[in-house]
Amino acid sequence: MDSEEVIQAIVAEVWRRLQKRVKKATAFFTGGAYGFQEAIEQMKNLLKEEWELNILLSNSAEYVLTPRLIKEELGLSNVHVEHEVKSLKPYYEGVSTLIFPTLTLNTAVKISLGIADNLATNLASHAIMKGLPIIAARDGCDLRNPIREELGLHKAPPAYVDQIEGHLHALEDYGFKLIEAKNLSQAVRDHTLTIFRKEKVTDRFKEARDFKKKVLTRSDIIEAKQKSLILNVSSATIISPLALETAQELGIKVIRNE
Repeated sequence: MDSEEVIQAIVAEVWRRLQKRVKKATAFFTGGAYGFQEAIEQMKNLLKEEWELNILLSNSAEYVLTPRLIKEELGLSNVHVEHEVKSLKPYYEGVSTLIFPTLTLNTAVKISLGIADNLATNLASHAIMKGLPIIAARDGCDLRNPIREELGLHKAPPAYVDQIEGHLHALEDYGFKLIEAKNLSQAVRDHTLTIFRKEKVTDRFKEARDFKKKVLTRSDIIEAKQKSLILNVSSATIISPLALETAQELGIKVIRNE
């Protein structure tokens, strides 16, 4: 095997490991039942695509949804519950996104107000401060959800509805992507795998620049951040794990070209 073949083999292996690393997320089920079945199907989609999911249940979700049901639905043997968690760090470090497949109104409002008094709100707070992408199903916290009318829960005065809408807008300002549960898996793909897209990315606020070196390092990412650059790298470029992590933290787009 000549030197070029060795380089290509190294590139292929590093690329495989980076893809695996990026396709890791924490999915936190709060106690909401609205959109639950749709959310479960979306989590199944991610698992089929070889996403590694840390599944967390809040205290209310443990009671309403139950770990047994989640395990059976997703075909998993390991589901974590709130009272067993000793540290938040494993659930926000080393993952590419935080998912709330079922987000309750109570949790949404608390997060919007900066309240961090339980596992879900604490984890959300850490994710916000780290700039970690957060995808949440709005079915359970949206007062305009048609299911509420079916259940007779649509008679709140406009002022109350507007106030709740304001809290949801605040979450979006914090970086939350609020969508219907049925669109979760697509949103996760779109929001967290930008670095693996093949097409050119245009951004009126940034200049795209071809990266010429054989290895993309953390210092290159920092330089790109300082110059507001999008980096186009060739298929032969080796991207160091630290460079990838820094790119995610700083919001730098790295585009792999054929």
